[in-house]
Amino acid sequence: MPLQSFVEKANNHIVAVWKIEESVEQLKELLNLSEADAEVVDAFKIESRQKEWLASRLLLKQALGFYPELEYSANGKPALKKGKPYISITHTKGFAAVCVSNQPTGIDIELCSSRIEKVAKRFVHPQEAKYIEEKSNIEYLTVLWSAKETLYKYYDVYGVIFNDQFLIHPFKLNSNGELNCNFIHNGESKQLKLYYELKDGYALVHC
Repeated sequence: MPLQSFVEKANNHIVAVWKIEESVEQLKELLNLSEADAEVVDAFKIESRQKEWLASRLLLKQALGFYPELEYSANGKPALKKGKPYISITHTKGFAAVCVSNQPTGIDIELCSSRIEKVAKRFVHPQEAKYIEEKSNIEYLTVLWSAKETLYKYYDVYGVIFNDQFLIHPFKLNSNGELNCNFIHNGESKQLKLYYELKDGYALVHC
């Protein structure tokens, strides 16, 4: 099943998710790869990485209506060579997702797994630890991690400390909802609202 969900929100903001079940060759045929991008894909040694790359470009192609030619910032942030609209790309095991918007954006998708508990101290702010409910610990942690990855992509500032500079304000975990966030940088606190979804074992966050 390729395109799992395709949602167009207000202000020309598109969020799309692809459940990857195709082979590399099937994805290549669907995308109709350019020669330059075919070389990029073939250079990946891991098949899953090839699939994720191809599925994310397929999503962009469907959202944009044309073949996506990308360039990257010094931090690796993707952008269309033609400029706007703004884009963001993410993938996790078996899934790829993209955001296309007329404003700067970010997106992240993560599978909910107990492994995240082992690294929680690296990204959970002390104030966030106070409101996480033990019965939903893994889901809370996954949403927080995905939210901070989204913030990192949005602000595109190298060297951010996730458990100090990014703060997600208290929220009650549901199947979907909003997240009020702060980014503390150079003595200034910036505010941003994110949107999350828990579905089919993954957390998806975008702005």
